[in-house]
Amino acid sequence: MTEENSIENIERSNLLAAIDLGSNSFHMVICAADKDGTLKVIDKEKEMVRLRGGLDEQGRLDSEVAARAYNCLKRFGDRLQYFKPENVRVAGTNTLRNLKPPDEFIREGSKLLGYPIEVVSGREEARLVYLGVSHTLSNDHGKQLVIDIGGGSTEFIIGQDFIPYELESLEIGAASSTSRFFPNGKYTDANWKRAVVGLRLEILPIQAAFSGGNWSRATGSSGTIKSTRNIILELGLEPFGITLPALYKVRELIIAAGDIETLKLPGLSQDRTPVFAGGLAVLIAVFEALEIDHMTVSDGALREGLLYDMLGRIRHEDVRYRSVDEFAKRFNVDDEQAKRVMETSVNLFDQVAIDWDLPKQTRKLLAWASLLHEIGLSITHNKHHFQGAYILKYAFMPGFSRREQIWLALLVKNHRRKLDWERFSDIPEQDILTLVRLSIILRLAVLLHRRRDNHGFDPKMTASRSKVDLFVQRPSDGLFLLEADLQREKNWLRRLGYQLSYS
Repeated sequence: MTEENSIENIERSNLLAAIDLGSNSFHMVICAADKDGTLKVIDKEKEMVRLRGGLDEQGRLDSEVAARAYNCLKRFGDRLQYFKPENVRVAGTNTLRNLKPPDEFIREGSKLLGYPIEVVSGREEARLVYLGVSHTLSNDHGKQLVIDIGGGSTEFIIGQDFIPYELESLEIGAASSTSRFFPNGKYTDANWKRAVVGLRLEILPIQAAFSGGNWSRATGSSGTIKSTRNIILELGLEPFGITLPALYKVRELIIAAGDIETLKLPGLSQDRTPVFAGGLAVLIAVFEALEIDHMTVSDGALREGLLYDMLGRIRHEDVRYRSVDEFAKRFNVDDEQAKRVMETSVNLFDQVAIDWDLPKQTRKLLAWASLLHEIGLSITHNKHHFQGAYILKYAFMPGFSRREQIWLALLVKNHRRKLDWERFSDIPEQDILTLVRLSIILRLAVLLHRRRDNHGFDPKMTASRSKVDLFVQRPSDGLFLLEADLQREKNWLRRLGYQLSYS
């Protein structure tokens, strides 16, 4: 087979790829999906980047660690260069959430990969973890507790079947807890006691919601928990899973070793050793606080969750649509008005997308912003666009990345009244032009439907670099008001360097 044919076959394939940019390691998994949605692993790659270890107290990333991360992303990108864009998901977790500023790393990393890096919130990470774990478990145990200990955070989930009911993420991970409680690799009794108290205090606010009476089976996932299971099996402490007495025994062995230089545990890889003590301390604290007697271990985690979530999007089961619908209902959005604005905004988008070089994927974000642009009205009428923007920026919206929520929030904030460059000051430079143009489209769609009735609009819009021409059939009884609105909008857009003409 020629190289050209090989590339062609890859491009036509149904391969899916998920990349987890964790605080300790970067993982990539490539799978094939059959017609029933069953995933078959084709390839896996893992690299211990130790991103968390490269952060200073201000959240800035060490240049040597950044270079290591970029090299890894370049290798992953070479492997994925012929994949369909919709078949690749890249998720950044705790360390990327804490990186300051994150824009440069995300921009350069996305460029090297050839696919956008999505920084997910802690609760979205928990949802994806549960989605990955739930596909590996039987559903005959009722409600299940899932614990995932990463490098920088630990996710807690209670769910049943494929539905999560409780989701939390705490800033206690293997790498972060190791550096916090075991500085310089010293495993003293005093350090372990300090770790117990510190970690139990972190867990205390969620202890009641996730304690033993709320679930029937506990399952763990990811590196720390898998390594702990392997050690317990190698030592012959438990034949299946993890128990608290076994964890205490492993802790005794670590204390006996004294420090990282002399620590040798069967089943513990050399890559995992530098952060294992902190991870074990988190796991012990979780067992004690949540009254866990026994924990099974799942091979599914965030990467598998990304794959199943992506498969849902491809098959038109995108959880983001459900999130938007639930938010609209929760905040009593006028459904008919929202749909009128949405239909007009996507109509205008389609007319100017090529001339304004608007990415295809932003059409969905514009539609969702249109459907949610009035959610702030449930709180206040005055400045409701600010209230709506705050909700969309900080609420948990299953399926959405941080970047997507920031875009939604900014579009809603900008859909009425004041508009100037200051509104876009916190947005990465490469995104500003797109967001300005999407904001203009949404503003015009909202303006055209100020009457809140079913008057039939068929607006036409053309656009160039700094010029917008709008042609609309205006209702005779609303001519004066529409004219006034358009004239005011013309003045607002002039502040951004855009000339609006209308007829």
